[in-house]
Amino acid sequence: MANIKSQIKRARQAEVRHKRNKDAKSALKTLIKKFNVAVDKEDKTLAETSLKNAVKALDKSVSRGIIHKNNAANKKSGLSRRFSAMPEKVAPKVEEKVEETAVETPAEEKTAKKTTAKKAVVKKVEDKKDAKKPAPKKPAAKKTE
Repeated sequence: MANIKSQIKRARQAEVRHKRNKDAKSALKTLIKKFNVAVDKEDKTLAETSLKNAVKALDKSVSRGIIHKNNAANKKSGLSRRFSAMPEKVAPKVEEKVEETAVETPAEEKTAKKTTAKKAVVKKVEDKKDAKKPAPKKPAAKKTE
């Protein structure tokens, strides 16, 4: 054990930092495991959210100095490569709903309604501006003494 006060303090600080770094690394590993489990289950939405969480945690740990930036970059690259290799599974019911809504309300009709409504509003605003214009003021006469 150190004899000098500053060395004792440094030892205490190093121990606290060691625990903090160890907890952060453990949390990183847990997030990565959650992502791997989601990929193994082939759950695209869960994998996407867990990928975002893992990448965010990796970036935070780099900024806090817990892991090296190249280490984080390698892990992010591996995670994203694994995510992109997942097979695409889309439910047919979802596609049908999208098609139905597109058929019911065409985009052209919506935009035409919006533009005419905007023109009417602009015209009303211009009319109000003209009506509220105050009469020009005459300059006050100067007093000479």
